[in-house]
Amino acid sequence: MTARALRLAVLLLAAAAPPARAQLGIDLTDDDPKKPADKKSRPADKKAPPKAAPRPAEKPPAPLVAAPAPVPVPPPPPAARPRPPASTFEAVDLAARGQGKARLDAAKKLLAEKETETAALALDAILRDQSLAEVHDEARFRLAIALSRAGLYHSALGRFDEVLARGAQGSRFFHNSLEWIFYLGRRTANESVILSRVARFAGEPFPPGAQDKFHTLLARYSYERGLALSEAGQQGEARKAWEEARKLASRVRGEPAAPMPGAEVETSSPADGNLPARARFIEGLVRYAEGDSQGAVEAFKEVVRLTNPRRARVPDPAIRDLAFAQLGRIHYEYKQNRYAIFYYQRMTWGGSGWLEGLWESSYAWYRIGDYEKALGNLITLHSPYFEDEYFPESHLLKAIIYYENCRYPEARSILEDFSASYEPVFAELDRLTGRGAPAELYELIERVQKGQVPAGPAMRKVLKAAFTDRNIERLDVSVREVEAEIEQKLPRTREAFRGSPLAQELRRQLEAERRRLVTEASARARQKLEYERDGLRELLQQALRIKIEVSRQERETLEASLGSGGKDVALRPYRFSAAVSDEHLYWPYQGEFWRDELGTYAYTLTRGCRERSPAGGSR
Repeated sequence: MTARALRLAVLLLAAAAPPARAQLGIDLTDDDPKKPADKKSRPADKKAPPKAAPRPAEKPPAPLVAAPAPVPVPPPPPAARPRPPASTFEAVDLAARGQGKARLDAAKKLLAEKETETAALALDAILRDQSLAEVHDEARFRLAIALSRAGLYHSALGRFDEVLARGAQGSRFFHNSLEWIFYLGRRTANESVILSRVARFAGEPFPPGAQDKFHTLLARYSYERGLALSEAGQQGEARKAWEEARKLASRVRGEPAAPMPGAEVETSSPADGNLPARARFIEGLVRYAEGDSQGAVEAFKEVVRLTNPRRARVPDPAIRDLAFAQLGRIHYEYKQNRYAIFYYQRMTWGGSGWLEGLWESSYAWYRIGDYEKALGNLITLHSPYFEDEYFPESHLLKAIIYYENCRYPEARSILEDFSASYEPVFAELDRLTGRGAPAELYELIERVQKGQVPAGPAMRKVLKAAFTDRNIERLDVSVREVEAEIEQKLPRTREAFRGSPLAQELRRQLEAERRRLVTEASARARQKLEYERDGLRELLQQALRIKIEVSRQERETLEASLGSGGKDVALRPYRFSAAVSDEHLYWPYQGEFWRDELGTYAYTLTRGCRERSPAGGSR
């Protein structure tokens, strides 16, 4: 082929070749401004398919004549060139972002429609998809809400912890989660589950409606921390903690606060109790710990005024009874026995601290020589209604009263009964505190409570002794709540939820939470039972010493009686009256017990050796 023919063939091939857009599927030409826009829209998460190569239009054949070499056409300026996609990865992120928002909105709709389990599964699926990380923050928060509304409160607390762990800068739902923490604190029987959480975020601004609750809890935390430091011998640090507790308590005003805009839950509720009164009560405890007894008395009196049922917006009888008990103890400490009795008698009949107040007031009655009322209180404590209660020292007080009135046979009989009842209790305490792993102690206590292990009288008294520690009682309540979620609430969920990875993960977290609570409860129970073991050992030794003294006095009395020709020189009849106040009706006690009579007994000593004053006291 000649050179001329070769040039013509090349030109023909060039003319017949399709344009670049047909080969690559990318239009490199300018958009035609006159061309109407395509009305059809493609989904944002699908890549547009490549355009099919158009068939080349039929053109007349190029003339078979020589032509000059084609002059290259310069490309259009950059401004006129259409912008290609930035990258394939950016397109995927944009699509995932749109998909994540759509899935989150769908889950929130389920939550609003009270499909809590389905919503929780949808939110968990979003959190497991790393390509949807853009919406994970809100999904994590909404999942915690879903679990809360499903009644899985401890599971929800764990999820809110994940949000709070990111801090105010790491999550835009941080403060909303704090609101929910306070809400869940009212849904659990033990508010201590939120105490440590609140303490971690002491420097964060709290919702206005939760300010009083926050300061009250934090003041309590600082007070308990001060006690621990004081017991550890760090008095300087303890004083700092107590000073902080007083400052926090002083910030509680009790003024109603408007909820935050957009708040999803109420951050304050009457279920929180009378917060100003509770703050003043903590202040009283702090002042007493610091040695300011007068300041403590004034603080506890303020609690009584703030909880007056006729005036208080929130009466709060529980904190009112605690204030009366503390006032009674302080006055008893300073030997102001009648003032102590006055305050003890104002505790609510049958309340949670009523028996303890009844026992403590017995010593005050004994101090002023009113043995009838002291013994009457002890009749209530030793009644069949409270046979498992743990008041070992009350038996010694009863024996001492009979001993001081020269009723030696009765005193000796009381001491023998005490030894017979409480020596097995001491043996049980000694056995339990000598066990190996600390967790075994609480596990045994729990099995006894559930009836899985038979419990005799000694073990029942040991349980009562353990749960006189309010911290152990609160931890026990939390363990039971966590177990209820594991054994009852989770199994009752729908099969789709019950068999999901989310449910399995929640179960693992709850079991870990239970192990933590059991470990803490066991450590506290061991400490409490060791204290009671040592105290009971001392009481048993005192009982033995009193018994020896009773025997000695009984021998001397018999010797004096023999020296006087068999005449009883020790005992004489007491004058007494059966008159009662207008609020009561005299009814002779014949060994029977009625619940509405508990706490009103007066046991009259008809004879003895103590000279009695006309007012009923001893001289």
